[in-house]
Amino acid sequence: MKIICERSILNKAVTPALSVVSAKNTNQALDGLLLTADKDAGTLIICGYDMEKGVKVTISGENIQIEESGGIILNAEKFSSVIKNLPDGNIAIDTDDNFVASIQSGKSEFALNGLDAATYPLMPELKGEKNLKLQRKVLKNMITSTLFSVAYNNSRPALNGVLFEIKDKQLNIVTCDGNRLSVRRNFDEIVSSDESDCKFIIPGKSFTELVKMISDGETPAEIEFAPKHFIVSFDNIIFFSRLIESEYLDYGKTVKINPKTTVVINTQNFLGSVERSAVLMEEKQKSNIVLSFIKNEVNIENKDNAGTLQITSTSKLGKVFDENDIEIIGDDIRIAFNHRYLLEALKAVKEEKVVLKLESAVKSLVVLPYEKTDEKGGESIENLKDITADDGKYLYLVLPVRLKEESANKKTA
Repeated sequence: MKIICERSILNKAVTPALSVVSAKNTNQALDGLLLTADKDAGTLIICGYDMEKGVKVTISGENIQIEESGGIILNAEKFSSVIKNLPDGNIAIDTDDNFVASIQSGKSEFALNGLDAATYPLMPELKGEKNLKLQRKVLKNMITSTLFSVAYNNSRPALNGVLFEIKDKQLNIVTCDGNRLSVRRNFDEIVSSDESDCKFIIPGKSFTELVKMISDGETPAEIEFAPKHFIVSFDNIIFFSRLIESEYLDYGKTVKINPKTTVVINTQNFLGSVERSAVLMEEKQKSNIVLSFIKNEVNIENKDNAGTLQITSTSKLGKVFDENDIEIIGDDIRIAFNHRYLLEALKAVKEEKVVLKLESAVKSLVVLPYEKTDEKGGESIENLKDITADDGKYLYLVLPVRLKEESANKKTA
């Protein structure tokens, strides 16, 4: 193999392929990147693979000169370091019969020992039975706003993944780790080759790597589903991952909303209060925050449904008290949470306000977008009482922790 390529272009191609290479592989070939040059096609394909997920990046056209076809496996970390440290300009890579790659740019030259390309594990056929197109920024936003609640090393394999569901020509992405659940919806009709409903579970670790590669552009990414693989193509990159072959939980039944209390609150104010409540917490100490939703008995400003949210936390280092104005319909309620679970859900929200649905101190808190308006076009909490789990472009569910007095009452009973 003999090729010439500009350093920045080669480095840009190596980076995504490197991200899926695992140093824990027992197969030496999988520690490397597979480089395959085709003079007739005028392409250089760089592959990274760990037997679960992989990346294929193609360099073609004016960006590459292929003087001789061939292939080689080069240690991924070392090859990437060589490319990054070479001076700007063209890089020439020339391999010999002993699988040694001469990598040269300007007056700098490396000789990197490689492996026979034929020893690289066979990768799956990257052609799906069902495909759809979705704007990259939409896909990226949907992933980033749900990825925080994926489980890792859960005994239920499905919860270690992301549910990718196509239903009624819409896309739903769902994650759940047993303590919280996230649902993100795309209400714009997706462009699909097959209008039938379907669902797949993609490993959370695969989505973590994918989101690093996708830009925020409006150009669509092409998504394909094969019997055992999920494939995403954008620019000159093909990303693929094995699917988790398991049944996902029925999240529609998991989200049972029978609220006794409905609250509207400013997202950033709520987020700031939760962040401040954790300032005196120690990392090793399991401290929780307590939220008290209270209707105002005295309403000087004569606001409808005025109320207060009081947030408190106690640790060995001291106490924190914070307060927020809210709109509230229903019962006053006092409930406790792991602050991190609540914090991550609020950070995923982009809207100015959110709706909170609560049933009791031992039932899940449901966070929904505040998008309802009254007949006159003004915002009104009265329109939010009957919101269901199918409303809005997202839903976050967070399980509470039991307050000490709740536990004491239960034991007494």
